[in-house]
Amino acid sequence: MAAAWEEIRRLAADFQRAQFAEVAHRLSERNCIEIVTKLIAEKQLEVVHTLDGKEYVTPAQITKEIRDELHVCGGRVNIVDLQQVINVDLLHIENRANDIVKSEKGIQLVLGQLINESYLDQLAEEINDKLQETGQVTISELCKAYDLPGDFLIQALSRRLGRIIHGQLDQENRGVIFTEAFVSRHRARIRGLFTAITRPTPVSSLITRYGFQEHLLYSLLEELVNAGRLKGTVVGGRQDKAVFVPDIYSRTQNKWVDSFFKQNGYLEFDALYRLGIPDPTGYIKKRYKSTQLLFLRAACVGQEIVDQVEASVEEAISSGSWIDVATLLPSSLSVEDVGILLQQVMRSLNKSSSGLVFSDTIAVSEKFLSSCADLFSDLMQQKAEKEIKNNPVNLITEEDLKQASCLENSYANKKDKKDERRKKATGRNKKLEFPFMSQEEIEDVLKTRMQDCPEELITEIAEHLRRPLTKSYQEVVRSVFTSSASSSGANRRQAMKDLQEEFSNLYNNIRLFEKGAKHFTDDTLAKHLLKTLCTDITNLVFNFLASESMMTTENYSTITSEGRIKILSKLPEDTKGPLTKLHTSLNGKDQHSLIVKYHGLVVKQLTSQTKKTEHGDSDTKDNMEEEEEAESIRKELQEITTSIKDLVLRPRKCSVTEE
Repeated sequence: MAAAWEEIRRLAADFQRAQFAEVAHRLSERNCIEIVTKLIAEKQLEVVHTLDGKEYVTPAQITKEIRDELHVCGGRVNIVDLQQVINVDLLHIENRANDIVKSEKGIQLVLGQLINESYLDQLAEEINDKLQETGQVTISELCKAYDLPGDFLIQALSRRLGRIIHGQLDQENRGVIFTEAFVSRHRARIRGLFTAITRPTPVSSLITRYGFQEHLLYSLLEELVNAGRLKGTVVGGRQDKAVFVPDIYSRTQNKWVDSFFKQNGYLEFDALYRLGIPDPTGYIKKRYKSTQLLFLRAACVGQEIVDQVEASVEEAISSGSWIDVATLLPSSLSVEDVGILLQQVMRSLNKSSSGLVFSDTIAVSEKFLSSCADLFSDLMQQKAEKEIKNNPVNLITEEDLKQASCLENSYANKKDKKDERRKKATGRNKKLEFPFMSQEEIEDVLKTRMQDCPEELITEIAEHLRRPLTKSYQEVVRSVFTSSASSSGANRRQAMKDLQEEFSNLYNNIRLFEKGAKHFTDDTLAKHLLKTLCTDITNLVFNFLASESMMTTENYSTITSEGRIKILSKLPEDTKGPLTKLHTSLNGKDQHSLIVKYHGLVVKQLTSQTKKTEHGDSDTKDNMEEEEEAESIRKELQEITTSIKDLVLRPRKCSVTEE
């Protein structure tokens, strides 16, 4: 033992001599820095510069200092604060902190702070003290007090419930921790409060008034109701509209609802609202699960009422009448609800019967509507005959004009005979529409015939019938016109002979008077001839052409200048040109023979066209002769047309008009 101590003293003396001995070679600070830098570059040495550049620190030393500082700070330290203490770059501190978190499960990095288990245990003890004092704490308050995220706190505190924290976490609202004593106090308060309630009460008002924790109240209330400790039900779920209805009130309420529905067969939603039922539809569906009901806007009706309405509507439709469903239903039902019920009934009856709905509440059969339309049959016939009599020129259509033009062109183009026959056989597509009655007039007729119908029903029936009646009236007008035209068709040849005879008489008289007028120098007789015989023969031509163009006309002697102009406006262009010149020539005072000749040629041409139409397009010898005659008349007309045009367009000193 003495020898050992002697050896120790000898080594200490050698070490002291070495310390005080003079060194022959010393390294400068610059050389040391270069050597360390070289070692770091060759990765033989791992050190970190301090922020002031005067020291080197190893990573192990940084880790050790971080652990020491975390222990000194009580288990929670900010990484930014470590930079000032350790005096190295923040990046190196973050890397070492991450390594510590990975290697040690008891340390966590939260929002840039290192936190260990000891700090969390201390935090749980502080929270438990506050919880025992107040009965409940919220996670949101703890987040503000300790500057930690809510999810982290819930996770950390959940592991310490029952061990350090003597309380429980609300399962419905995980943001609240409360003690068992707090829950017991709330259960007792809720039990006493809701036991005293005798009428429906909104739960939200109780929460506001007595300061209950909302989620805890709903949980305890549901628990007490299910256990039978509270006699009642919560209507509306866990919402702002939730209402607690005690059993005593529910029994009275259900008794009233059942009695009313049994007596009347329907339920109004407003009545259920007044009884304190916030969701009438849900209540009815729950109360009458097995009963067949029809839900309307503001009420629901039973199957008995639906069957009654359906039977009444079906009877009205089958008997050809109408029925107002509103008279069969309670007056408290709105018009909208009655309309919905009637539409439902009509949909179920559509397969077996037909009917329409008017004024939302009235069911009308098709037979009744047909009988209403039949009331106008005689009026249609009378009005159609009057229309034909009073408006003769208006019965021509554009298609008629096209057919007349095609007929005249057929004489000039012999090669297109088959095409012309097809055009003549084509029916009229575009027809004039003749008004029958206005809606007000239809209403007046219906009111006189159906005095038991309400005014709104008559109005809607009139609106419904107006278009069908107008359409039927068009057919009646054309039928009357066709019958009148066909009755005169049997005497067509006789009428043609009478026309030729009458025209020849007028023409011969004009020639005789013309010869006599030449012996007088005064033109008074010439003017009188134009106003009488020339006007008569012109009216005869116009009357004939109007009847050929399917226009009914009056006696030709009563046709005035305005009537001829009206007829001209309805004729095709090929016919309108010569007749316009013929009409204008009546205002002249000279060249009477030229006018008479022109009149005769125009009539001959129209007569030949009519004969061509009657005989058809058969290539007979007579037809060939008629075509040659028509060609000669056409050439002669072309020769004197220029003279007539000059006569018509020549300026006059005065004008003579017809009276």
